[in-house]
Amino acid sequence: MVSRLELVLKELNENGNFRASLFATSTGLVLASQKEENIDERVVAAMGSLLSDSAYKAAEELKLSDIQSMKIKYKEDFIMMRNIIMPDNKNQFLLAILSKSPESDDVERYFDQLLDWAVENSQADLEKLSSL
Repeated sequence: MVSRLELVLKELNENGNFRASLFATSTGLVLASQKEENIDERVVAAMGSLLSDSAYKAAEELKLSDIQSMKIKYKEDFIMMRNIIMPDNKNQFLLAILSKSPESDDVERYFDQLLDWAVENSQADLEKLSSL
């Protein structure tokens, strides 16, 4: 299963020219990653988990709807994360990517489409993992 998740990430990185992508548990445990050598996927997963947890707490306090994605734009860099909630509503996973800042809104929309594709193509394997 993990190797199939890695294949999804490899294709995601190639199509988006991402520096890193990973699947992690909601607690920050890395399940699969594809990254440049100088990037520590454990740090990305831990930060993603922390950001996701903060977003959930904000949604709870402000009575907002469910979180779908989080984006952080830096001057030259970009982090995008997706919460992937399993049908049982108990388990969730995180998909995160690191890239250079998108040059335009069209490129950012393309990144969104790539993440939609990755979620769709990993859903069955993540469901199997969540049932273990």
